[in-house]
Amino acid sequence: MRLIDIPLTILATARLSRLVITDDLGRWHIHEPVDRAMDAYAEREMWAAANVGQAPREPWWWRYRSGLDCPFCVGFWLGAAVLAAYPILPRPVWRAGTAALALNYTAAHLGARLGDYDTEEDQ
Repeated sequence: MRLIDIPLTILATARLSRLVITDDLGRWHIHEPVDRAMDAYAEREMWAAANVGQAPREPWWWRYRSGLDCPFCVGFWLGAAVLAAYPILPRPVWRAGTAALALNYTAAHLGARLGDYDTEEDQ
């Protein structure tokens, strides 16, 4: 890995982590589908408890939902994915992808610090 690839890896991982943990896109495409699946599962379990006498059970996968809010959990796995992609993808593709993520993360935080956004929602 070249020296330039280290900050790209760090900033790309930070941006992807923010996407999952904080951004609306992460909420819409990751958090909400998991929450809807759990709601449907809970509804079936409650129906079974009321009509069949089966005790409600929490699914094994539900514990992973809390990990979607944890920057250390999400960041670890996304960082591992960014690192795993390094030897797999052609270098120009990897660098273009990580550079775009790094640029977005840096520019958004710089813009926020400089007061470029009208409201807190814009940040």
